[in-house]
Amino acid sequence: MHAFRPLRNYGLIYCLHRGYQVAMRRPLRGHQRYLDCVAGKRGLEVGGPSALFRTGGLIPLYEFVGSLDNCNFSAQTIWARHERGLTFRYSDHKPAGRQYLTEGGDLQEIPDESYEFVLSCHMLEHSANPLRALKAWRRILKPGGPLVLLLPNKSMTFDHKRPVTPLAHLIEDFEAGTTEEDLTHLPEILRLHDIQRDPEAGGYDRFKERSERNAEYRGMHQHVFDPPLVRAMLERANFSVELLRTAYPNHIIAIARKPIESRER
Repeated sequence: MHAFRPLRNYGLIYCLHRGYQVAMRRPLRGHQRYLDCVAGKRGLEVGGPSALFRTGGLIPLYEFVGSLDNCNFSAQTIWARHERGLTFRYSDHKPAGRQYLTEGGDLQEIPDESYEFVLSCHMLEHSANPLRALKAWRRILKPGGPLVLLLPNKSMTFDHKRPVTPLAHLIEDFEAGTTEEDLTHLPEILRLHDIQRDPEAGGYDRFKERSERNAEYRGMHQHVFDPPLVRAMLERANFSVELLRTAYPNHIIAIARKPIESRER
Protein backbone atom coordinates (compact mmCIF):
# COMPACT_ATOMS: atom_id res chain seq x y z
CA MET A 1 0.00 0.00 0.00
CA HIS A 2 2.84 2.40 0.87
CA ALA A 3 4.25 1.92 -2.62
CA PHE A 4 1.32 3.89 -4.03
CA ARG A 5 1.74 6.90 -1.72
CA PRO A 6 4.01 8.85 -4.14
CA LEU A 7 1.49 8.24 -6.92
CA ARG A 8 -1.40 9.34 -4.74
CA ASN A 9 0.34 12.45 -3.39
CA TYR A 10 2.13 13.63 -6.53
CA GLY A 11 0.06 12.31 -9.41
CA LEU A 12 0.83 9.96 -12.30
CA ILE A 13 2.33 12.56 -14.66
CA TYR A 14 4.76 13.90 -12.06
CA CYS A 15 5.88 10.42 -10.97
CA LEU A 16 6.45 9.34 -14.56
CA HIS A 17 8.39 12.54 -15.28
CA ARG A 18 10.57 12.18 -12.18
CA GLY A 19 11.10 8.49 -12.91
CA TYR A 20 12.33 9.46 -16.37
CA GLN A 21 14.67 12.05 -14.86
CA VAL A 22 16.15 9.49 -12.47
CA ALA A 23 16.52 6.86 -15.19
CA MET A 24 18.22 9.36 -17.51
CA ARG A 25 20.30 10.84 -14.66
CA ARG A 26 18.81 14.26 -15.30
CA PRO A 27 18.79 16.93 -12.57
CA LEU A 28 15.81 18.59 -10.97
CA ARG A 29 13.97 21.12 -13.11
CA GLY A 30 15.36 24.63 -12.57
CA HIS A 31 18.86 23.29 -11.93
CA GLN A 32 20.45 26.55 -13.08
CA ARG A 33 19.13 28.35 -9.97
CA TYR A 34 21.11 25.97 -7.77
CA LEU A 35 24.19 26.16 -9.98
CA ASP A 36 24.19 29.93 -9.69
CA CYS A 37 24.59 29.52 -5.93
CA VAL A 38 27.80 27.48 -6.13
CA ALA A 39 29.48 27.71 -9.55
CA GLY A 40 33.16 28.59 -9.15
CA LYS A 41 32.67 29.53 -5.48
CA ARG A 42 34.13 28.38 -2.18
CA GLY A 43 31.63 26.58 0.03
CA LEU A 44 31.01 24.44 3.08
CA GLU A 45 28.71 21.42 3.30
CA VAL A 46 27.39 20.52 6.73
CA GLY A 47 26.97 16.77 7.02
CA GLY A 48 28.20 15.46 3.68
CA PRO A 49 29.00 14.04 1.29
CA SER A 50 25.51 13.72 -0.17
CA ALA A 51 24.46 11.51 -3.05
CA LEU A 52 21.86 14.07 -4.12
CA PHE A 53 24.64 16.55 -4.95
CA ARG A 54 26.69 14.07 -7.01
CA THR A 55 26.50 13.63 -10.77
CA GLY A 56 23.24 11.81 -11.45
CA GLY A 57 21.72 13.07 -8.19
CA LEU A 58 18.67 15.25 -7.77
CA ILE A 59 20.70 18.49 -7.62
CA PRO A 60 24.18 17.72 -9.02
CA LEU A 61 26.40 20.51 -7.74
CA TYR A 62 29.74 18.99 -6.74
CA GLU A 63 31.29 19.17 -10.20
CA PHE A 64 30.56 22.89 -10.50
CA VAL A 65 31.82 24.28 -7.19
CA GLY A 66 35.12 26.12 -6.99
CA SER A 67 36.01 24.25 -3.81
CA LEU A 68 34.09 22.54 -1.02
CA ASP A 69 34.89 21.81 2.60
CA ASN A 70 32.80 19.70 4.96
CA CYS A 71 31.77 19.46 8.59
CA ASN A 72 30.72 16.36 10.54
CA PHE A 73 30.22 16.10 14.29
CA SER A 74 32.44 13.01 14.71
CA ALA A 75 35.09 10.92 13.02
CA GLN A 76 32.66 7.99 13.05
CA THR A 77 28.96 8.42 12.25
CA ILE A 78 26.35 5.81 11.39
CA TRP A 79 26.75 6.90 7.76
CA ALA A 80 30.51 7.13 7.21
CA ARG A 81 33.99 7.56 8.67
CA HIS A 82 35.67 10.97 8.50
CA GLU A 83 39.24 12.11 9.02
CA ARG A 84 40.23 15.65 9.91
CA GLY A 85 42.27 17.55 7.31
CA LEU A 86 42.24 17.69 3.51
CA THR A 87 40.28 14.43 3.25
CA PHE A 88 36.82 15.44 2.04
CA ARG A 89 36.56 13.69 -1.34
CA TYR A 90 33.32 14.79 -2.92
CA SER A 91 34.41 14.48 -6.57
CA ASP A 92 36.85 12.43 -8.62
CA HIS A 93 37.70 15.55 -10.59
CA LYS A 94 38.27 18.07 -7.78
CA PRO A 95 40.92 18.38 -5.09
CA ALA A 96 39.82 17.10 -1.71
CA GLY A 97 38.29 19.70 0.59
CA ARG A 98 38.99 20.26 4.27
CA GLN A 99 37.13 17.99 6.69
CA TYR A 100 36.16 19.64 9.98
CA LEU A 101 35.17 17.51 12.96
CA THR A 102 33.01 19.88 14.96
CA GLU A 103 29.38 20.43 15.86
CA GLY A 104 27.39 21.61 12.86
CA GLY A 105 25.29 23.63 15.26
CA ASP A 106 28.09 26.04 16.18
CA LEU A 107 31.04 25.59 13.73
CA GLN A 108 33.38 27.00 16.37
CA GLU A 109 36.51 26.22 14.35
CA ILE A 110 35.37 28.33 11.39
CA PRO A 111 35.84 32.12 11.34
CA ASP A 112 33.06 34.53 10.44
CA GLU A 113 32.29 35.10 6.74
CA SER A 114 34.64 32.33 5.56
CA TYR A 115 32.46 30.85 2.80
CA GLU A 116 30.51 32.00 -0.23
CA PHE A 117 27.81 29.33 0.09
CA VAL A 118 26.60 26.57 2.44
CA LEU A 119 25.05 23.22 1.49
CA SER A 120 23.05 20.99 3.80
CA CYS A 121 21.21 17.84 2.73
CA HIS A 122 18.97 16.03 5.23
CA MET A 123 21.08 17.03 8.20
CA LEU A 124 19.13 19.76 10.02
CA GLU A 125 16.29 17.43 11.06
CA HIS A 126 18.88 15.63 13.22
CA SER A 127 19.72 18.83 15.11
CA ALA A 128 18.21 19.43 18.55
CA ASN A 129 18.52 23.20 18.01
CA PRO A 130 17.96 24.08 14.33
CA LEU A 131 17.83 27.85 14.85
CA ARG A 132 21.20 27.73 16.60
CA ALA A 133 22.62 25.79 13.66
CA LEU A 134 21.18 28.23 11.13
CA LYS A 135 22.66 31.13 13.08
CA ALA A 136 26.09 29.45 12.89
CA TRP A 137 25.70 28.83 9.17
CA ARG A 138 24.69 32.43 8.59
CA ARG A 139 27.70 33.59 10.63
CA ILE A 140 30.23 31.79 8.44
CA LEU A 141 28.58 32.96 5.20
CA LYS A 142 29.78 36.06 3.44
CA PRO A 143 27.11 38.78 3.14
CA GLY A 144 24.73 37.83 0.35
CA GLY A 145 25.84 34.19 0.42
CA PRO A 146 23.26 31.45 -0.26
CA LEU A 147 22.26 28.38 1.70
CA VAL A 148 20.98 25.40 -0.31
CA LEU A 149 18.97 23.35 2.20
CA LEU A 150 17.21 19.99 1.87
CA LEU A 151 14.96 18.59 4.57
CA PRO A 152 12.56 15.64 4.68
CA ASN A 153 8.94 16.34 3.83
CA LYS A 154 7.29 14.61 6.77
CA SER A 155 4.19 13.47 4.89
CA MET A 156 6.35 11.25 2.66
CA THR A 157 8.66 9.74 5.31
CA PHE A 158 8.60 7.56 8.41
CA ASP A 159 7.69 10.77 10.30
CA HIS A 160 4.26 10.97 8.68
CA LYS A 161 2.40 10.10 11.92
CA ARG A 162 4.19 12.81 13.91
CA PRO A 163 2.89 16.39 14.15
CA VAL A 164 4.84 19.18 12.49
CA THR A 165 7.05 20.90 15.05
CA PRO A 166 5.71 24.37 15.95
CA LEU A 167 8.02 27.30 15.26
CA ALA A 168 7.47 28.34 18.89
CA HIS A 169 9.15 25.12 20.00
CA LEU A 170 12.21 25.81 17.82
CA ILE A 171 12.40 29.29 19.34
CA GLU A 172 12.18 27.81 22.85
CA ASP A 173 15.03 25.41 22.03
CA PHE A 174 17.14 28.31 20.76
CA GLU A 175 16.47 30.55 23.75
CA ALA A 176 17.08 27.69 26.19
CA GLY A 177 20.36 26.72 24.52
CA THR A 178 19.18 23.15 23.94
CA THR A 179 22.11 20.80 23.24
CA GLU A 180 22.43 17.59 21.24
CA GLU A 181 21.99 15.53 24.41
CA ASP A 182 18.32 16.57 24.51
CA LEU A 183 15.80 13.70 24.37
CA THR A 184 12.61 15.72 24.72
CA HIS A 185 11.12 14.18 21.58
CA LEU A 186 12.12 10.58 22.31
CA PRO A 187 8.75 9.39 23.68
CA GLU A 188 6.90 10.83 20.67
CA ILE A 189 9.41 9.31 18.27
CA LEU A 190 9.24 5.84 19.80
CA ARG A 191 5.43 6.00 19.74
CA LEU A 192 4.88 7.41 16.24
CA HIS A 193 7.95 6.51 14.16
CA ASP A 194 6.74 4.26 11.30
CA ILE A 195 9.35 1.52 11.55
CA GLN A 196 7.91 -0.23 8.48
CA ARG A 197 9.04 2.73 6.38
CA ASP A 198 12.52 2.69 7.93
CA PRO A 199 14.11 -0.67 7.08
CA GLU A 200 17.60 0.74 7.70
CA ALA A 201 16.70 1.14 11.38
CA GLY A 202 17.07 -2.62 11.85
CA GLY A 203 13.80 -3.15 13.71
CA TYR A 204 12.17 -1.45 16.68
CA ASP A 205 14.54 -2.67 19.39
CA ARG A 206 17.62 -1.53 17.50
CA PHE A 207 15.95 1.78 16.65
CA LYS A 208 15.02 2.34 20.31
CA GLU A 209 18.56 1.60 21.51
CA ARG A 210 20.07 3.92 18.90
CA SER A 211 17.60 6.69 19.69
CA GLU A 212 18.27 6.48 23.43
CA ARG A 213 21.96 7.05 22.59
CA ASN A 214 21.21 9.82 20.12
CA ALA A 215 23.98 12.13 21.31
CA GLU A 216 26.38 9.43 20.07
CA TYR A 217 24.54 8.34 16.91
CA ARG A 218 22.54 11.45 15.80
CA GLY A 219 20.19 9.24 13.80
CA MET A 220 16.97 10.53 15.35
CA HIS A 221 14.81 13.11 13.58
CA GLN A 222 14.51 15.62 16.39
CA HIS A 223 12.00 17.81 14.56
CA VAL A 224 9.41 17.35 11.83
CA PHE A 225 9.07 19.78 8.92
CA ASP A 226 6.65 20.90 6.27
CA PRO A 227 7.24 23.78 3.80
CA PRO A 228 5.53 26.52 5.90
CA LEU A 229 7.69 25.64 8.91
CA VAL A 230 10.85 25.67 6.80
CA ARG A 231 10.04 29.16 5.53
CA ALA A 232 9.17 30.46 8.99
CA MET A 233 12.33 28.92 10.49
CA LEU A 234 14.61 30.41 7.84
CA GLU A 235 13.03 33.84 8.16
CA ARG A 236 13.31 33.66 11.94
CA ALA A 237 17.02 32.90 11.47
CA ASN A 238 17.30 36.08 9.37
CA PHE A 239 17.65 34.42 5.98
CA SER A 240 15.86 35.72 2.92
CA VAL A 241 13.99 32.81 1.29
CA GLU A 242 14.37 32.86 -2.50
CA LEU A 243 13.01 29.40 -3.35
CA LEU A 244 10.92 26.89 -1.46
CA ARG A 245 9.52 23.74 -3.07
CA THR A 246 8.97 20.03 -2.63
CA ALA A 247 10.47 17.32 -4.81
CA TYR A 248 9.75 13.63 -5.25
CA PRO A 249 9.99 11.47 -3.28
CA ASN A 250 10.41 13.16 0.12
CA HIS A 251 12.33 16.43 -0.12
CA ILE A 252 11.70 20.01 0.91
CA ILE A 253 14.21 22.24 -0.90
CA ALA A 254 15.03 25.84 -0.07
CA ILE A 255 17.44 28.44 -1.33
CA ALA A 256 17.89 31.13 1.30
CA ARG A 257 20.35 33.99 1.39
CA LYS A 258 22.18 35.87 4.11
CA PRO A 259 21.22 39.52 3.75
CA ILE A 260 23.92 41.96 2.69
CA GLU A 261 23.27 43.78 5.94
CA SER A 262 22.57 40.99 8.42
CA ARG A 263 21.20 41.59 11.89
CA GLU A 264 21.75 39.15 14.75
CA ARG A 265 18.97 37.55 16.78
